[in-house]
Parts: sequence; C-alpha cells; structure tokens
Amino acid sequence: MTTPPHQHGAADGSAHGATSDPAGPERIARNRPRNRPVLMGICFSAGAVIGVLGTAVHGNLWMLGETHSGFVIPWGAAVALLLCLLAQLWAGLRADSLLEPTLMGITTFTVATVAYLWPGPDQLMVPYSAEAMELLPGPTIASLIWWLGSAGITLVSMVLVKWILARDAAVARSRPTPGEGFLM
Repeated sequence: MTTPPHQHGAADGSAHGATSDPAGPERIARNRPRNRPVLMGICFSAGAVIGVLGTAVHGNLWMLGETHSGFVIPWGAAVALLLCLLAQLWAGLRADSLLEPTLMGITTFTVATVAYLWPGPDQLMVPYSAEAMELLPGPTIASLIWWLGSAGITLVSMVLVKWILARDAAVARSRPTPGEGFLM
C-alpha cells in the first residue's frame, strides 16, 4: 500500500502514527484545503458573482391583487438569498472555517450596496423612500429584502457553519478509537 504524498507517518497511512478514524480529529486536519489563498479568491469571486446575479434576479415578484394595494411575493429575492446561503455554507464547510463564508458574504453585500446606492436613471434597485413605496411597492420591498437580506444571510450562514463544525468535532471526540473499548 502506498501512502499518499500529503500524509506522512505510519505505514498504515495515518498521520503521526495515530489511528486512522475517518470521523476523528485527523479528518478535520486532512480536509483543510492546502491552497487557502485559492479558496479565498474563489470565495471573493463567487461573492461578486452572487451579488450581481442576486441584483439581477431580485426584482422578480408576483403581485396578488392591485399594484398599489396587492400582496407582494418577492420570489426573486428569495431565490437570490437561498443561493447566497448555500454558497456560503459550502465555503465554510469546505474550509472548516468562518473566514471564507464571511468574505463571500461581505463581497455579496458590498455589490448589493453599490447597486442599491447607485445614482442616476439606470438603477438596478429601488432605494426606499416614501415616494418609491407609494409608486412601486413591490420593487421597493424586493430591493430592501435583497439588500438587507444579503447581510442577514451572512450572519445566519456563519452561525450555521460554526454549529455544524462544533457538532462534527463533538461527534468525532465522542467516538471511541479502534481497540479503546476492549481494555479490561
């Protein structure tokens, strides 16, 4: 049996002669990406792309009833926020860290903020004002949900990543190593 080049240690392939439990603490160390700068670049780029895509699709909505008095379902903003959450969860669990999803979320929020505050007639989002809410309630609500939701989703993803990583570490610590339960 050949030992992979990234593992050094005992002949059985375990790191530093320890037992090789796939759910143990060694798993966490082995699964950390070796090219963290590359993953950080991917997270930054993905955050920018998600910010642009979210800004592009957030305005899709269903209006039930009249334009000024109907019920608004901003499904485009919901889809954009779901994409944002899933991407940040992937980044955090891939890296076993909070830094990557935080970078992705900050980048997404920055792009959404630039689009929200962009001056001029070619705006992609409808900034909140009493006049905008009166004339265009649906797009104004969708813009607020996407803009503020992108920041909220970042906080939610950070909590979820931390919880999942802590749970995995607790499960790994509670599992006995091979041969541990047979001592008398």
